[in-house]
Amino acid sequence: MKRNPPDAGITLAELLVTMMIMSFIVMATAALVIGTQNASQQNVNRLDQIQEARNGTERMSQTLRTAVMPSQLLGGCLGCAGDAFVQGKRFEVQFYGNFENPNNSVGPSRITYTVSDPDADGVGELVQSIQKPDSPYPTATGYQYCNPDPAANPSAACLSNVRRSIVARDVLVDPSKPLLRYFDQHGNEMHPGSGSLDGDQLSRVLSVEIHLRVQGQQGANTQAKETSYIQRIMLPNAQAVIRQSQEEDS
Repeated sequence: MKRNPPDAGITLAELLVTMMIMSFIVMATAALVIGTQNASQQNVNRLDQIQEARNGTERMSQTLRTAVMPSQLLGGCLGCAGDAFVQGKRFEVQFYGNFENPNNSVGPSRITYTVSDPDADGVGELVQSIQKPDSPYPTATGYQYCNPDPAANPSAACLSNVRRSIVARDVLVDPSKPLLRYFDQHGNEMHPGSGSLDGDQLSRVLSVEIHLRVQGQQGANTQAKETSYIQRIMLPNAQAVIRQSQEEDS
């Protein structure tokens, strides 16, 4: 009578080899899943940057195209002799705009774009400020604007005339790559240096080029490469931004 041979079972060496193979498979699968997730998140972050840069550029373009000399809105205002542009810096611009002003019922708004509070890595927020004049009726010296700076202790009425909003986040600030460039009627670039364009240059601004660079500040594994949007805005009415005497000289 034959007996069945006893089960040989699994040896310790075979078990260790199996565990090692399984661990390699698990690690390879985990690395693949993590890599796929990181790549997917990078694509999402990239799309967010594109949207952020596009929206910021479009909002700046819309308001820059409204740049106007206050005297163009009210010909009988003897004190409204200022130029359309008040300041022209590399990362800040201020100008008068015929913005949300039907039949000149509000007056020219003073519009400012600036990159505020960049951090140690040179990343800040692009902020839009639109300030209505104190009154739609100018004085003998032109339209008046209150000082909304907190240090000036502005009134509630003053603050109600100012509307601030963030138009782009994660904006890269690099002195060698300015956000704003300025050109005259002949296409010559005017350089503000470390400050602002001077009075003569401000009077000759006819187009502004925006170079908005955005990069989200996610982790190293999911951070997308920077997104750049470049657009040059030709101000639609030369009469509105260039002094009459300069047009005659050209």
